[in-house]
Amino acid sequence: MITLFVAYHFLRKNHIISKQEAIAKYKHAGSEFIKWNNLDIQVVEQGKGTTVFLIHGLGGALHEFDLLADSLAKHYKVVRFDLPGFGLSDGTKDEQPEFQQVYKDFMHFIINKYSTDSCFVVGNSMGGLIAWNAALDTSNHIKKLVLLAAAGYEMEQMAKENAEWIDKPMIKFLLAKGAPKFVAKMNVQSCFYHDDAIDPTLYDIKYGMMNKQGNLEWLKKLAKYNNYTDSATIKNIACPTLIIWGDKDEIIPFNHASRFKRDIPNSQLITYKDCGHAPMTENYQQCSTDIIHFFEK
Repeated sequence: MITLFVAYHFLRKNHIISKQEAIAKYKHAGSEFIKWNNLDIQVVEQGKGTTVFLIHGLGGALHEFDLLADSLAKHYKVVRFDLPGFGLSDGTKDEQPEFQQVYKDFMHFIINKYSTDSCFVVGNSMGGLIAWNAALDTSNHIKKLVLLAAAGYEMEQMAKENAEWIDKPMIKFLLAKGAPKFVAKMNVQSCFYHDDAIDPTLYDIKYGMMNKQGNLEWLKKLAKYNNYTDSATIKNIACPTLIIWGDKDEIIPFNHASRFKRDIPNSQLITYKDCGHAPMTENYQQCSTDIIHFFEK
């Protein structure tokens, strides 16, 4: 048995792919790479009008907004990107990145680069946390904010649980040569309530994005990071905010939706029945309608 275990460890497939391979296979149609702090960042810009920024979550990438972006781009200029360290974007070379500051600085840069006046910001999961942090920075001129199953509460507890999971010997062994396809598939399915609503291409893209060289290590570090903005500051968000949440969310507790609603003074909450953690994909048509209505009123 031990011999088989050792043999499997050394002979199993290495899932890690180079940056060049990842770009060749997964580069988004219409995307460009821009420089930020000497890092390559993948960005897609489409449509005209007031700028809407779309921010993906932990381990995600800009393709997760494909459907919503196409819909919103009929009315606005939509800008989405792979956050530093995810998708096809580079991460910093720091041994222990100060993630909160990295993403704060990045959002300040990206908003000022792609919007000349007021803008709208939409964020899912960790992208929601980055979005509401950006809204606290009044120099960013964020007119309205949309939080799609956003992170923000109990972050220290989540980091502790993530660290305990990631540091399990079996998980370390499993991910030592990258994430197998079944792990990528499980990751995608955890964000949906209806598995039959999943476009199968999402599995392959997730597999590739998880295994681009450097991404998995960045993800592991960020998952254990716990120096986030105090959730008490959520009460200081001044711009009108729309909160959208699926009632079958398995990633962030559904009751966090009402906490955002309670703490953000000028906010409204919309709940989607039988929807998971990615309403912009699983229920994109209603999500698009609700967001446009919110922006226009």
